[in-house]
Amino acid sequence: MEASVKIKVPFYDLDPMQVVWHGNYIKYFEKARCALLEKIGLDYREMERLGYAFPVVKMSVKYISPSEFGQELSVSAKIVPSENFLHIKYIAKDFKSGEKICSAETKQMCVNIKSKTSCFELPAKIKERILQ
Repeated sequence: MEASVKIKVPFYDLDPMQVVWHGNYIKYFEKARCALLEKIGLDYREMERLGYAFPVVKMSVKYISPSEFGQELSVSAKIVPSENFLHIKYIAKDFKSGEKICSAETKQMCVNIKSKTSCFELPAKIKERILQ
């Protein structure tokens, strides 16, 4: 399962070198992840309704090429099958050329909201949506 969002780099995301500050890519990945979760009917409100939260416990990012003000990016998020985590890979590309700008990966652990305990295996209700 995969989803993409189009992002036009805003001025306020730039650093003093006039390129996107590295931390702002995480915000772009979050937008793609939200689009993906909505696509499978498991947005954050639905997770909460089911009694679970999914904090990010691991993230890695590879920066390849800078992005500039006004540049249009295509940012995609794709679920990687996992029994224990919500595991997602991301790719940010220049919208026009398709040139890869950045890639990343996150792992989110399932936490029972009521008991505040970690679920070391994804609950069946969640797994069936993620692995569809």
